[in-house]
Amino acid sequence: MKTPTWLKIIVALATAWNLFVVISVVFNSSFVLTRAAGGQFTNFPIGIRVTYLGTTMILILQAVTLVQMWQGYLIRPTWLPKAFFLMGLVSTFVNMISRSQNERWNGFTAAIVAYAFWVAGVGSKGIAPQRRSR
Repeated sequence: MKTPTWLKIIVALATAWNLFVVISVVFNSSFVLTRAAGGQFTNFPIGIRVTYLGTTMILILQAVTLVQMWQGYLIRPTWLPKAFFLMGLVSTFVNMISRSQNERWNGFTAAIVAYAFWVAGVGSKGIAPQRRSR
């Protein structure tokens, strides 16, 4: 199934927001104090910041994988899109139950990205047919 352009635009915006939040945590930005890590910190501890640095790398890999799926590339390892879909579902749930009202909004962007992985192929007989290898 070809992914509609409107969904690609929404996913790009959701991914940009997700990256903005996690990178802001890495740099200890006051803007995201109520939007990440339960909204419980007045300064992000170094452990949280390092964890979010790892999360940044995962989000970049997630974005690259999704674009490659949209372009029809063979994804290796084959379980990666399913893992990103499940990660999106877990992220949606965790954000939605946060004590921080601002952090709950992040659940919507996680749900959008999870849905994009579903549409891109995870939901249709495993993984959508791929034509090219990279």
